[in-house]
Amino acid sequence: MLGALAALALLVGAGDAGDSRGDLGDVPSRATIVDLEGGVAPPTAAAALEAGERRWITHTVTPRERLASIAARYGVRRDDVVEWNNLRSRRAPLKTGTRLRIHTSRVPPPRRAITYVAQAGDSWSSIAVMHRVDYRDLVTYNWPRRAVTPGAEVTVWIDPGMPRTVNVKHGPQPGSLPEGLDGARSVGAPSRGRLKDAIQLPESPLYTRGHERWLWGSSHAVRSLIAGIAEFRYRSGYEGEVIVGSMSLRRGGRFRPHKSHQSGRDVDVRLPLLPGVPLTAFPNADEIDWSASWELVRAIIDTGEVEVIFLEGPLQRLLFQAALWEGMSAEELPRRRASRSSTRT
Repeated sequence: MLGALAALALLVGAGDAGDSRGDLGDVPSRATIVDLEGGVAPPTAAAALEAGERRWITHTVTPRERLASIAARYGVRRDDVVEWNNLRSRRAPLKTGTRLRIHTSRVPPPRRAITYVAQAGDSWSSIAVMHRVDYRDLVTYNWPRRAVTPGAEVTVWIDPGMPRTVNVKHGPQPGSLPEGLDGARSVGAPSRGRLKDAIQLPESPLYTRGHERWLWGSSHAVRSLIAGIAEFRYRSGYEGEVIVGSMSLRRGGRFRPHKSHQSGRDVDVRLPLLPGVPLTAFPNADEIDWSASWELVRAIIDTGEVEVIFLEGPLQRLLFQAALWEGMSAEELPRRRASRSSTRT
């Protein structure tokens, strides 16, 4: 599984821009990870697992498990699992049945195989969504069968220990926006612009801020971001951490290493991690809470103020798969840009 460049890069509409002439120029096709603050997202009641003193347990590898997913399951680092088990590297292949020693305080129920009898109209995709498993994993479990026919017995490895962090309950109702967010204007294009009378993203229990020097934006961008995250918290009930990494410098202009982020309209937001996963600069895709990530993206889209969301192309499949898990239909999903490196809304 690929290592995730685990951030969304958002481009907010011009809104209150004083002069937004010009095209998007070289808006980055990759979100940029920055030096972030904050700790690990706390588990919700729905995601609660047995916890206590750390102890050694033995994990038996099941089909299609990867080192990163095993580490995320127990709230430990991949590098520690490598060291504890004398593996060659964090990319070492794991065979089904391999036994791994894990030092953890979190012991979720084990994955288990069930047999599902296919019904008329079933497909690999619909069965995967029904059981909240990865489509590609499901197909591999049942290789070399190529098609699903009524009455066929389909093997599904389900995970009773997978935490549900969204859509279990509502969160707090969104409140009024903070005062003092008026007067900041975006001037020019995102990749060739500046900020006039910039405002800083305020502290809030809704999110964790990155370095304050990097969190300046236009009034329109700051208001839209706060409103989107507040609505995400309310609709999904998500209680974990949301990290806003960077926007622009106080006066805008060149903000290395970004090619954009010059006029206070770009925002980098870290994708939420699964409960208990240690915070690192470059999480693996197996460590991302994809259902929470989808609900965050959906709330941001629904503000109607975001022009483009950039997300690494290979990660878009996982995001949209989670959207199907959370009840969206394929027709309702946002249009994906032809480029493999972004999602356009």
